[in-house]
This record gives sequence, C-alpha cells and structure tokens, in this order.
Amino acid sequence: METKTTTISVDSLISLLKSLDDEVKEEIFEKVFIEEDTSPLSDEERRSLSMAESELKTGETIKWPFGK
Repeated sequence: METKTTTISVDSLISLLKSLDDEVKEEIFEKVFIEEDTSPLSDEERRSLSMAESELKTGETIKWPFGK
C-alpha cells in the first residue's frame, strides 16, 4: 500500500478536530492513541499488577482527581 502524505498547519488541524462532534473525536482518539496488546503478561508485568492490586486493597494508592 502506498503511503500518502499531506501538509497541514497545527492550527488548522486543531480547528478541524474542534469542529467535529464528540463521537467522531472519540473514534479518532481510539484509532490514533489506543494500542491493543494481546500477548501474555511477562513475569515482571504480573508482579507489578499483583503489587498494584495489593496497594489498592490496602489503601496505599494516591487519590487522583480524574474526571472532575
């Protein structure tokens, strides 16, 4: 497949994105920024996940004002 390129100013791109409805912006966000990894967790990832779950249960996590 041939790669196509284009030039657009950052301001024009931002204006375009702001003009879109939320559903379209969400779809663009998902396609650009979210990557799926279906490979099994490594031993290090399993240990980190286990530690994080333990910290969450014991209240050792930092409260994050997300979504306010």
